[in-house]
Amino acid sequence: RVLSCALKEFCAAGGAGGAGGAGEPSLFSGAVAAPKMASVVGILGHLAARHAGSIKQEVLRLFHESLGAGREPHQKAAVPFLLQLAVMSPALLGTVSAELVDSLQPPVLNQLHHHFAALPREELEKAVGVVVHLLCQTSAGAYRILQFLLDTAMPASVITPP
Repeated sequence: RVLSCALKEFCAAGGAGGAGGAGEPSLFSGAVAAPKMASVVGILGHLAARHAGSIKQEVLRLFHESLGAGREPHQKAAVPFLLQLAVMSPALLGTVSAELVDSLQPPVLNQLHHHFAALPREELEKAVGVVVHLLCQTSAGAYRILQFLLDTAMPASVITPP
């Protein structure tokens, strides 16, 4: 519930017609203008002590639903919203990073590609910058993330045994 309300606030603060496209906020427009984001981070941090599994499950659900077909305008902003939450909460990043990497199978990567393909170059560069920043910030699951990046960058057919 907290995530859903915060996502709607993020979208409302970003306004329609941002750099992200019609009705979709710019990658950071909602984050800067949404005063409730810090409160959401605090609430999630407090809840994580007893409900880490539920929070992880809801974050991953929100991520995957945002990539599906026929999504509502606020769902399209879920990936930038989740990136901003991760930037503001290293604890949340550590909680979901390993499972998120595990879920990045080829169909999901393809959906992400389509999700970001329509973004202007400037927004895409911001998104890449945020992801690189988050990769540098995470220590939990860092090996899995690096292994995923290496496996994804080089198809198995190219790798030759030593």
